[in-house]
Amino acid sequence: MSDFKIITNTEKVAHSKNSFLILLTREGYGVSVILILLFLFLAVTAPSFLSIQNLPNLLVQSLFIMLVAFGTMIVLSTGGIDLSVGSIIGLAGGATGWLMMSGLNMWIAILAGLSVGLLIGTINGLIITKLGVSAFLVTLAMQYIGRGLLFLLTKDEPISNFATPEFAFLAQGKVLGIPMPVLITLVIFLLLHFIFKSTSYGRLVIAAGSNSEAARLSGVSTERIKISVYAFSGLLAAVAGILLTSRLTSVLPSMGNGYELDAIAAAVIGGTSLFGGKASVVGVAIGALILALVSNGLDLLQVNQFYRLIITGLIIIIAVAIERYLAAKN
Repeated sequence: MSDFKIITNTEKVAHSKNSFLILLTREGYGVSVILILLFLFLAVTAPSFLSIQNLPNLLVQSLFIMLVAFGTMIVLSTGGIDLSVGSIIGLAGGATGWLMMSGLNMWIAILAGLSVGLLIGTINGLIITKLGVSAFLVTLAMQYIGRGLLFLLTKDEPISNFATPEFAFLAQGKVLGIPMPVLITLVIFLLLHFIFKSTSYGRLVIAAGSNSEAARLSGVSTERIKISVYAFSGLLAAVAGILLTSRLTSVLPSMGNGYELDAIAAAVIGGTSLFGGKASVVGVAIGALILALVSNGLDLLQVNQFYRLIITGLIIIIAVAIERYLAAKN
C-alpha cells in the first residue's frame, strides 16, 4: 500500500510540473512573464524608456509587426509558411500611394491596396494547394516577384507628396486620445480572437494543421481552408502596408523588408507551432510587443542593432524548443 502511495504522489508532482509548463505556454501566459521581465529590465536600465514620448511610439511601432504576425499565425497553424508578406507590405502600400499620387480617391486607392494583398495571398494558396508546390518555394518566389513589382512601380525611388491629411490620419491621428493604429489593430485582434475561439472556421483551421488527412477524411475541405489562410495573410499584410505608408507619408522601394521574419518570430514566440495545429492570438500580440521592446531597448541602451538579430534568433530557438518539449510530453 505504501508503494502505491509513493507512486501516486510522484505522479501527482510530475503532473503538476507538466501542468505548470503547459500553463506557461497557453494563451500567452508564459510570454507575458517574459514581457513583464523585459519591461522591468528596461525601466531600470534605460532612464528614457518610461518617457511619455517613448512608450506610445513603442506601442505603435509594434502594431505593424503584430498585424503581419496575425496573418502569419493563421498560416503557420495549418502547417504552412508565408515568406511573401514583407513584399506584400511594400507593394500594397506602394500601390495605394501611387494611385493617390495619380489622382485617385483615397478610399478607392486603399481598397486597391487591400485587393493587392488579398490577390497575392489567394494566388499563393491556389498554387500551393492545386499544384502541390511547397509553400516555402511558392511564397519565397512571390517575395521576389512582389519586390520586383514594387521596384518597377516606384522606379527604385521614393514616392511622396501624395498623402492627404485624411490619409495621414489613419496612422497618425487619434480618437479620444487613442492612436488610430491601436484602434484598428484592436478591432482585428478581437475579430481574430473571436474567430479562433468561437467559430467553426477557427476550429477547422486548427484541425487542418493538426492532421490534414484526418480532417479531409472527416469531410473538411482542407484545400479551401489553406487557400483562405493565405488570402487572410496577404490581406493583413496589406493593412500593415497601408498603415505604414500612412505613417511615413511616403513609399520606399525597400518598405517591408524583413517583416516576414519578424512576423514568424512574433508568432513562434507567442506560442504558434511551426508544425501546425496550435495558435494563440493573445500570444502573438505579446510576441510582437516583445520584439518591439528588444529593438527599442537596444536603441535606448545604444547597443548595435545587429545584436537584435542574434537575440531574436535565440528567442525563437528557445520558444521552439519549449514547444517541442511540451509536445513530446503530451
